Amino acid sequence: MPDILIATFSGRPLAASARRAGYRPFVADIFADNDLRDLAAGFRTVAGDFVDGIDGGSLMRALEELAAISDPVGLVLGPGFEDRPELIEAVAARWRLLGNDAAAHRSLKDPERFAAICAANGIRHPEIRRTPPVKENGGEEWLSKRAGAAGGLHIGMPGSRDPAPDRYYQRRMPGASVSALFVAAKGEARLLGFSRQWAAPTPDQPFRFGGACGPVTLPPETAAAMARAVGVMAREAGLVGLGSADFLLEDGAEPILLEINPRPGASLDVFDHGEPPLFAMHLSACDGLLPSSGIGGLDGQVRACGYVYLEEDVARIGAAGWPDWVADRPVPGTLIRLGEPVCTLSATASSPEAAMALLAARTDEIHSQMGTIRDE
Repeated sequence: MPDILIATFSGRPLAASARRAGYRPFVADIFADNDLRDLAAGFRTVAGDFVDGIDGGSLMRALEELAAISDPVGLVLGPGFEDRPELIEAVAARWRLLGNDAAAHRSLKDPERFAAICAANGIRHPEIRRTPPVKENGGEEWLSKRAGAAGGLHIGMPGSRDPAPDRYYQRRMPGASVSALFVAAKGEARLLGFSRQWAAPTPDQPFRFGGACGPVTLPPETAAAMARAVGVMAREAGLVGLGSADFLLEDGAEPILLEINPRPGASLDVFDHGEPPLFAMHLSACDGLLPSSGIGGLDGQVRACGYVYLEEDVARIGAAGWPDWVADRPVPGTLIRLGEPVCTLSATASSPEAAMALLAARTDEIHSQMGTIRDE
């Protein structure tokens, strides 16, 4: 069984997929929760958080320690490096990078370059600008974003964040949020499935990621337009492996491409219960091989997965039992602060609506049980 290094914010989804694909995962992440400890052949905790990102020095030390107790065939990066191309270059100089390099991240996460590619290829993309929007109508039709960031924590309304050189403004557009999971190699891409996404907003973070549900079915012409957009970006950026594309969909209108995430992400929890394992697809694509078909064995079931965030000032997690539909279970004694993720929930049903309703009920259940899960 070959060894593989994994570095990301939360390594449990990638480690689970790696195990399914026949690899022994050695994982560096910032949580080291109980699920990861059950899956990983070795792990190290890295300094960092969702807001400030992964500490580069801590990560390099963790990976060196893991590499010393394994014989890795390469390194896979998950979420956490979208705005850290220098760190991607550092790890790629030390280990074989199985995924998109720093140049691909720079290409896709540069707002002006991304917008120019869209414009040149007839892909709908919201208008962007670097200067603050005028105060007419309060500027509410615009969003303030941090270049290169992901996950929604960086998005706010104009005036809600201090001006900074790495921030830009994007016109707010209508539509439902849908993500396309894809795998790419040699300038081509194959779409594997679509999922709905939603936010778990707070006053300071109105677009904080809440969860995803899929697979969902889209009209053929909409799916084809999304596939064309992803194919353009795969060619322009030289993408390899798993990634996701975030769109806004409005009835009767051309899809609006918001961004490309050039790494495995939240779609793992939604889609990685069929065959072949998504991790195996990722590594094959890194070797230049695209699948001839999509994910098999889903049996018509729809899965919804979402985060539970702490809604009180602070909690120290106790040793109480968790239901089997809870993942990313914190290690007893973990200190969690207001707004930080506590765990991930899942729900499976025969339709997106039923799966999302069950997930909502389970979310309420976990919130109601937080008094027994945490230490008083």
